[in-house]
Amino acid sequence: MSHKQKLTEDHASLASMKEVVESYEEIAAMRMRKVKKSVLQNRDFFSGLNNIYNRVIFTYKNYLKKLTKSHGKKLEMIINTNGKTLSILISANTGLYGAITKKTFNLFIENVVRSDTDLVIIGRLGKAMYDSYGYKKAYKYFDVSDTTIEEGSLAEVLNYILSYTNIIVYHGSFKSVLDQQAVRTYVTGEALESFSEESTQIDSIIEPTVEEVTQFFEHQILSSIFEQTLYESSLSKYASRMVSLDLANENINELIMRTNFKILKQKHRDLDSKQLGTLGGLKLWGGSY
Repeated sequence: MSHKQKLTEDHASLASMKEVVESYEEIAAMRMRKVKKSVLQNRDFFSGLNNIYNRVIFTYKNYLKKLTKSHGKKLEMIINTNGKTLSILISANTGLYGAITKKTFNLFIENVVRSDTDLVIIGRLGKAMYDSYGYKKAYKYFDVSDTTIEEGSLAEVLNYILSYTNIIVYHGSFKSVLDQQAVRTYVTGEALESFSEESTQIDSIIEPTVEEVTQFFEHQILSSIFEQTLYESSLSKYASRMVSLDLANENINELIMRTNFKILKQKHRDLDSKQLGTLGGLKLWGGSY
């Protein structure tokens, strides 16, 4: 294959790659716009909801202590959890999500190796990174779609994780289009650890009863809070992918410019070679201008 032909093929390959990258970038941008508004609108709401949940649980625990004193025997909480901590890594099934998946995994592994916690990994990429890391602790794996949160898959995850008392989710969080951060969200347990016996309880009347409100929070509200973390992760991944692909597109444009320059140089070389050949032939035959 001649050098000129190779440069032409390289140029065609780069042009095709550019089209693919731009298509993926546009898809990522569309998906990011689709979930961004709802995620940002719900973020403060679910953060407040999580705080209220923890305060309800704290209030309920104190309520049980008072009943225990009056009855003279210890009463058990109605919350059906196992007393354990669960750490969940929300990763991805495919690549091209930039650095956010690696950053989230690093935060996850940094904390779980020094914690007494059970593990759940969501996403094939996270599973591969964990298996190759060399940490031997067993984990439960769930395969959840990157693009849509299917009801069946979500129900399977929730049925497993809601038996735990403390649930910590490691995921990407959208700060801006150019800033995606790895964070951990305490779906349960965070406020309980920080509240003391003198902490202020909810100054309100809990209706119909504190037991019924606590049971409602146990599954319905926690399910919504966990689902929000999945959407948070999706938003950060789409934004990270868009930025990563935009950078890739710039690199491809640079390579195309360099290839165009090489093709132009090769054309000049070929033209010079033809002119030298013409002049050499004229000289050989004694011709002149």
